[in-house]
Amino acid sequence: CQPKLVYTPLTDKCYLNLCQALKLGFGGNPIGPAGTGKTESVKALGAALGRHVLVFNCDEGIDTSSMGRMFIGIVSSGAWGCFDEFNRLSQDQLSAVSNQIHM
Repeated sequence: CQPKLVYTPLTDKCYLNLCQALKLGFGGNPIGPAGTGKTESVKALGAALGRHVLVFNCDEGIDTSSMGRMFIGIVSSGAWGCFDEFNRLSQDQLSAVSNQIHM
């Protein structure tokens, strides 16, 4: 099985920041241009830490109730959630999601 990720100093910095956030009880949100390995980096870190990573592709069809169901599934399974294309959600959806996360 070939690894899908190329380890670079930027990958190390990403892992360090995400691990520090986890230690403090926070999540993380890698940002950057498309195709730079953000999702693969999160999946590889999850695998290294023994966590299953569920990847969801956000689009205009996702509503608040479906996001709520995703959160329930993530929390009940103990997995990590990775939301690709989170920027495609409308302000109303983002507001509802932030309320669900804070509950």
